[in-house]
Amino acid sequence: MERKRIVVKAEELPFTKVEWGQTKELVGRFCEAQSDNVLFKITEYLPHFQHSTHVHPEQEEIIYVLSGKAVTESGDERLDLYPGMLCHVPAGVVHATYNPYDEPCRCVIVKCPPDKDRFKS
Repeated sequence: MERKRIVVKAEELPFTKVEWGQTKELVGRFCEAQSDNVLFKITEYLPHFQHSTHVHPEQEEIIYVLSGKAVTESGDERLDLYPGMLCHVPAGVVHATYNPYDEPCRCVIVKCPPDKDRFKS
């Protein structure tokens, strides 16, 4: 397959409903802009959604808040996230990101390496 540059217009891609809200993958294994090395998506966490604590044993995750507010939790530490804030979760760290607030929270999510299956938490 020939490798070439791909331009993605995020506003033209539909969101897919997931248990925590909605998401759209812009770069990754299942996208027009395919990558086996990185997943880049926009996720909107539903108001009052509680995400279960989980771990990505071999995957780093970056969460960048575009709008709304969320909470990131790891162990006994709980921090609020606001627009313009970034949370880096190294591989192997138990964590949860959730939205206890009244408005949706829209974030850019980057995972390296990308999920093996589509629309994972």
